[in-house]
Amino acid sequence: MVHYYRYRLSAFKVELKELRRQLAEFSLLLATLFFVYLPGLALGVFFALGKIVQYESESQVIYMTFGFLLLQSLLLHTLKSAVLDTAHRSYHGTLLKSRVHQWLADQGLLLLCHVLFLSALLLAVSMGWENLRQAPQLIMFMLLQLMLAATLLYRPISVLVVLIAACLLTFICQYFMTYYAALIVLLGVSLWLPRDYKAIKLSKATAHSFWVQWTLEQPWVVIWRIGMTILTYWCIWIIVTERPDLKSYYVVMAQLFVVLWWSSLLIDTNKQVIKHRSFWYSLSQFKQIQLSQCVFVFSLTTLMWLGGIYLLGSGTFELLTLFATPLMMWVILHSVRFMALTWAIVVVAIMLTKVLVE
Repeated sequence: MVHYYRYRLSAFKVELKELRRQLAEFSLLLATLFFVYLPGLALGVFFALGKIVQYESESQVIYMTFGFLLLQSLLLHTLKSAVLDTAHRSYHGTLLKSRVHQWLADQGLLLLCHVLFLSALLLAVSMGWENLRQAPQLIMFMLLQLMLAATLLYRPISVLVVLIAACLLTFICQYFMTYYAALIVLLGVSLWLPRDYKAIKLSKATAHSFWVQWTLEQPWVVIWRIGMTILTYWCIWIIVTERPDLKSYYVVMAQLFVVLWWSSLLIDTNKQVIKHRSFWYSLSQFKQIQLSQCVFVFSLTTLMWLGGIYLLGSGTFELLTLFATPLMMWVILHSVRFMALTWAIVVVAIMLTKVLVE
């Protein structure tokens, strides 16, 4: 039995090392550019948790809860393959027959990397039992965190349904206990949904409709970016509400991040183009499929960028951020390893110009 847990921990560490290696250049670049703000991110988590405990209005608790649940789902989805050891999961039965131990290992590794829940747990412990009894919303929030995280491992469709409902309920619910109760009930009902996602098959695939079919078969590549876009605009909306004097700077930064999220989609689409190169050459449509992926990515980027313009307003530099998209796409197609560096140069150039001009 012990050997199985040792194996799961070793496999988890290997997966994390590989993920860290893939993100090393980009994460190092972000740390170099924004190291001043990194401690503030940790403080921001506890500040938001504090707003759940000591709130000015019940709607504030609801907004914070939705933001946390969305963020944790995006982070845990990225780590899901490491937690479950997806690459070798079919061989787990040869190490240990009991599925109970497999489930316990899954939950243990999940808790190990569930930073947002551990932060809430740390806050709850520091508050003490007497104070915690006076903040039942924090207990409900932590319970919802655990339930949603555990569901994400095995039934991602249920989590997607709950997150969509959570977003819609932020505009409907006025009381946070009603909000929590509704989400818990919805999560229970959503467990009756099919475990596996089955994509709709288009009757005909062309150079343009191919990307629609690809999105239907791999929806998380788009859903993940939609979630990051919502979180980006949500965070900026909170910041500009507190500091309206810095609105123009934060809005520009938000738009640059949105351009980064969506232009990076070209990395995934280009892998598909290269993988099926011979097929498209046989149809004499290789150039068309290359062009269609650029149209597909640029259209989605522009659509999300326009959403930010509508929500946060526009200005000269906000409009300039969209022009970074073709540059990012060109770099990705020709030398993807320079994507992070290119984005950083664009950020520095636009923000420095903005400071000098204004």
